[in-house]
Amino acid sequence: MEITTESWAIIINPKSGKRKFRQQRKYLFLSLKNVGIQFEHRITQFAGHATQIAKLQAEKGYKNFAVVGGDGTVSEVINGIFIANIESTSDLKIALIPRGTGNDWGRFWGLTPDYKHSIDVFLKQKCQSIDIGKVNFTLEGVKQSHFFINSVGFGLDAAVVDITHRFKRYFGSHSFLYSLALLSAVFSYRAHKIILNSKEKTISDNMFTMNVANGCYSGGGMKQNPKALPYDGLLDVMLAKKPTFLDIIGALLRVFNGRLLEHPIIESFQTQSLSIQSEKITIMEADGIIVNGTSPYKISIIPNAIQMIVP
Repeated sequence: MEITTESWAIIINPKSGKRKFRQQRKYLFLSLKNVGIQFEHRITQFAGHATQIAKLQAEKGYKNFAVVGGDGTVSEVINGIFIANIESTSDLKIALIPRGTGNDWGRFWGLTPDYKHSIDVFLKQKCQSIDIGKVNFTLEGVKQSHFFINSVGFGLDAAVVDITHRFKRYFGSHSFLYSLALLSAVFSYRAHKIILNSKEKTISDNMFTMNVANGCYSGGGMKQNPKALPYDGLLDVMLAKKPTFLDIIGALLRVFNGRLLEHPIIESFQTQSLSIQSEKITIMEADGIIVNGTSPYKISIIPNAIQMIVP
């Protein structure tokens, strides 16, 4: 197939619900053919495969990418696009047809697992320019970069994602696993010292959990940064210092209703970039994916980085 500016690369993660997946795929392909959209589809086979596929397709000349999957698959595709050897990403498009556990990125845009609605949104091709986050860090002494579309988390935030992935091995992919993992970790996790630097703020204190957000949802519907917007050129930062038992209870009651930032142990601010140093941090979560690394972590926003198909 000749690749044109209108051609779409479809990247599919088929993990859950094989019968339903076949129905969704059939409906999607038929819908695309009915309106004359040219496409090539690839199905992921392993963790990280979507990154490899997206990188190859971007370097082949594709400018449009549709993801059938969850937050992790979208994040992998974003990483593939941004590590590809191409001049500019600002005119590239990405669309989402949700099929995931948390679906936090889709939730912001009102995209649900109702695949017919999501495909209808896709076919209307309404675009919104969005920002993308970037984290620079080191791993085994080698400089690394990781991109994120929704958020990155440290401390308890990363521990919860790590536990969620372990639960999936036994229970499969279910949205309640994030809440179960949160309850499992929140009373046992211990805060540790960090140094945070940004133009707006310097913090040298104990950190219990931290979320740096481009979008407002994380962890299957939690609002750790309820005011975050993925098109304002800013990162929203939420940091919780060492809590008491009562602080934890109070925060748990607020994390789903958008009032978390009112809690007295929370520091919050907006910035375009920040750095975090801590000898204790060895993992972060990025869009629900565990990433290994060591500090300092340097986090920045890339404004108007790519186009998103939105309702």
